[in-house]
Amino acid sequence: MRKLSAFNPECQAESVSSKALVALERVSQAFRVMLWNEGKLYGLSPIQIQLLTFLLHFPEEKRTVTFLAGFFNMTKATISDAVKALESKSYLTRKVVATDSRSSSLHLTREGKAIARKVEKFADPLHNIIDQLPGKEQGLLLEQLQQVIQQLSSEQILSVQSMCLNCVHYFKKKGHYCNAFKTSLTNAELRFECELFESGF
Repeated sequence: MRKLSAFNPECQAESVSSKALVALERVSQAFRVMLWNEGKLYGLSPIQIQLLTFLLHFPEEKRTVTFLAGFFNMTKATISDAVKALESKSYLTRKVVATDSRSSSLHLTREGKAIARKVEKFADPLHNIIDQLPGKEQGLLLEQLQQVIQQLSSEQILSVQSMCLNCVHYFKKKGHYCNAFKTSLTNAELRFECELFESGF
């Protein structure tokens, strides 16, 4: 007998995993809606908003088209088009990398930083909802989401994400443990974008 699709309500009634999958789909829809709504206010596409937000917070060595393509799981051509659009709006400039004249790092202009600080608030409604959960539930949610993301990375659906569960320093030892910091971690202490991250893949 053919397995019912997770998107079939009959299947959802009998399967917790199917209901969880649909819940994640609804959250991804919320992200798209929030990005599009913010974009309409400022004449920006969703990826342009995400690039502005990234460039506002990440160090120069990660602000290249190649890194951004991997980070956002998009082609270099798609990222390049978004970068050109932001350049045309005078929101960013390029600077040749000293060690590689073929590569450029991306830098927000004053206007770019100002618009980035505005549009990065696009996800505040969802952030506020999560923030209202009890601390223990927030930590459990974080752990479970990292487990899902780790599996997506291992199956090469997502690029390897810089987070504890993908790190060579991480291992399970009656809970979470970091060899780099030589300490146990609670669920709430699991990190994304740790400065000591080294891929375990």
